[in-house]
Amino acid sequence: ISKGAFHHCTVLALKSFPDGLKSIGKDAFSGCTSLTHISLPTTLVHVGAYAFHGCKLLTLDTLPEGLKDVGECAFWECESLALTHLPNTLTTIGMQAFSGCLSLSLDCLPDNLTVVSEGVFWGCTSLTHISLPDGLTIIHDHAFRECRLLVINSLPEGLKYIGASAFKECMSMLG
Repeated sequence: ISKGAFHHCTVLALKSFPDGLKSIGKDAFSGCTSLTHISLPTTLVHVGAYAFHGCKLLTLDTLPEGLKDVGECAFWECESLALTHLPNTLTTIGMQAFSGCLSLSLDCLPDNLTVVSEGVFWGCTSLTHISLPDGLTIIHDHAFRECRLLVINSLPEGLKYIGASAFKECMSMLG
């Protein structure tokens, strides 16, 4: 699905995508405020930047195994997105990809993820306990900022960098 294909189609009511779909382009569904529950095909490998930005009612059962990258701000402000799992095939999650996803309640990050991008989970107030992958080396600025209920029991051995305000206002992490 190409860049901006359905951008700001506020009454769009898709329920599923065609089998064989590999990529959802930049801004493809950005601002489609009527999108609610959709199913993504198992063949999907790429979700572009801002692809579903501002789809406040959007819910997904899951992101498909086989998905490799989620672009910058792809699900930004998808307040109803209540994913509990990200596929282990996911190696890249762009800046602020899930920022403002108030219902997101992941229990772990993908095993192959080595970098948590800037602001990726900023304001995800439903994140509670999350396990970080052993191969994680970088947590960028504001990565988990304002995740007020977040508790992380341990940091990976190979972690080399934690950015500014990465855990700012994560009140549950205070001793």
